[in-house]
Amino acid sequence: MSVVEIIDHDEVIYRILDKPPPEPPKTPRYESELEKQLKELKIPKLQKTFGYAETPLNPPDQFLKKGEGIGQPIKKSDHKCYVSGKLPPVPRRTVSGKKAEKPKTNFKVLNIKKAIKTKPKPVEPRLVDTRDGHIKKIKGSGEIPEYCLRKDFGQMPAYLVNRNRRIQKKIDKIKYAEEHKESLCKLISEQERQALLKDLKYNWQLLQKDFLQLPMLTDTIPKILRKTKMEQELRQLEKDIALIESNPYIYIYD
Repeated sequence: MSVVEIIDHDEVIYRILDKPPPEPPKTPRYESELEKQLKELKIPKLQKTFGYAETPLNPPDQFLKKGEGIGQPIKKSDHKCYVSGKLPPVPRRTVSGKKAEKPKTNFKVLNIKKAIKTKPKPVEPRLVDTRDGHIKKIKGSGEIPEYCLRKDFGQMPAYLVNRNRRIQKKIDKIKYAEEHKESLCKLISEQERQALLKDLKYNWQLLQKDFLQLPMLTDTIPKILRKTKMEQELRQLEKDIALIESNPYIYIYD
């Protein structure tokens, strides 16, 4: 019988049963061929700095001049102003060493003439009604009759005149239409009267002929109605013929 001496006691049954799966092998890392070529060339990398440790100064002959500072510089250009032919030249202060002649206009005389021709301001009529000198304007105060002296005082306003004119035009138009209105009744001539009478007699003859051709025996309702209707038409024609024959003047209404 052999004896086993246990020295390490870190072994756990859970670790033995559930072992983690083995990690898959990693794929090789991608390396750019261009990067390898750049490494072989050994190009120095550009690094950013805080500027010069000591700012170099300009030499004394290059001192700061006007327009060369930090602010907005003055633009330098070779532009020259040329006087065009349309504009007159600028008058000089002296002409060939002599002073320019002053205009001979006498402004004093001009001012005097202007003052003489100027009309004075009209004085507004006023009224002093107290001993202390209280001034009141007469215009609009009612002391002087103003409205009754106007040219249009007591006259009818223009809008009423125009309205009355429109009303009068309408009245005249209605009167003219009534005076020249045609009569509703019309007198027929003797020829028309004779022609009308002739037509009525002809219609009566035709209707009398049809009436005489009716059967003697009226035993049905349609026969009775037809005979009654023809009798009524004959009576009406006889009345019209008698009316026209007895009246020589006949008026017709539209």
